[in-house]
Amino acid sequence: MYTPSPQEVAVAFGLGAPDGELVHHRRGDTDAWRLETTTGSYFVKGYFPATGGQFNGAELTDQLAVAIEFERLALEAGVDMPEPVPPIDPVLGWLARIEDRLFRVHRWVEHGPAADVAVWLGRTMLQVHRLRPIGRSALPPWWRDAVRSPATWEAWSAKAVGHPWAALYREILSQLVEAAERVASLCEAVPDLVTTHGDFKPHNIVSSASGPVLVDWDSVRTDSAALEAARVAYIFGAGDRDRVARILAAYGDSGGELGWAGQDLFLSVVRNQLQVLGEHLQVALGETQAARWMGDRAAIEIAIGNSLRELPGRIGELRRLASGIGAG
Repeated sequence: MYTPSPQEVAVAFGLGAPDGELVHHRRGDTDAWRLETTTGSYFVKGYFPATGGQFNGAELTDQLAVAIEFERLALEAGVDMPEPVPPIDPVLGWLARIEDRLFRVHRWVEHGPAADVAVWLGRTMLQVHRLRPIGRSALPPWWRDAVRSPATWEAWSAKAVGHPWAALYREILSQLVEAAERVASLCEAVPDLVTTHGDFKPHNIVSSASGPVLVDWDSVRTDSAALEAARVAYIFGAGDRDRVARILAAYGDSGGELGWAGQDLFLSVVRNQLQVLGEHLQVALGETQAARWMGDRAAIEIAIGNSLRELPGRIGELRRLASGIGAG
């Protein structure tokens, strides 16, 4: 992929004269650099062509058009987030094209002391969920695509002969099918579909000197407000009941509604684990190629075995957690 010079980025976004090289910060779904110039310090993001499009449209620009529009709405509403730097000659919103690649920039957010974000996170999720409520509707395709039919789960059992986890798979097959069918049933309609940030993860919450800020708005999509809030609370709480409850209490105290989901409150966590398990199974059984994040064949076999051992207990744990925080 093309890496621009600091001068090219500075000219494209009107940042002044560069003071040094682009310093590579991370590579994941995108590249990120830090750039110092005479006007300040900046975060530069470079997109891969295959990034995006998974939630809105087929192409990267389809996804980013939706994401930038919603990000602008959030910025105007006062959500704690970095302010983008508009390019001199925009391709779309805050995006500029340099050679054959899309880039965007915002001012660098200096990290402050690590903060307990539980209350802030609950309030901010509710703030984002109120930006564009949709109401009662079916869950989006990315929910459904993860479920897979009972026939698919059963066919994988037949193909698993010879794998070290085959016996365990057969043993819990009925539980996998039951969980998938429960997710599929919920997909028919939820009462609280919203447009949302879509990627509330610890690495997207930056503790700045003035408090937490929410970054990386590229995964904007629709979701159930309550089910996303519960999944996010579970991720940030690392499964700890008290931490999860604090985040959801802040969400509820801000006006968020959780009670309708009952014991299914954490079903989005189950959906995600079924999705990851299914993707690993497809690779192990020769149906598709491994994604970059999966590791080698041995790692995939280990991941499948671990998932099969953990999933039945995790489903029970999540139901008890929902009841324990007053959702049941």
